[in-house]
Amino acid sequence: MPADRRNSTASTIRSLGALGAVGFAFVLAVVIGFFIGVGLDRLTGLSPLFTILCFFLGLAAGIVNVVRAASSYSEQGKDGPAPGRPGPR
Repeated sequence: MPADRRNSTASTIRSLGALGAVGFAFVLAVVIGFFIGVGLDRLTGLSPLFTILCFFLGLAAGIVNVVRAASSYSEQGKDGPAPGRPGPR
């Protein structure tokens, strides 16, 4: 197998790994927010309030994580990793 093709395949696999990690982190942020909200609702007795609030906070945290990863990935593609930010692995 030529070196160019091996590098291309390795780069593709690294990119897919980074995308998978970002997707997993997004789902994890939403699920953690939801379960923290359920726990707070059980402690306080304010049934849907904290579940809804923490779900949306988790959703916002997940979106911020995706935006950060996407900007880091696009900046890395231009000139290497951005200063102060590690590139996707």
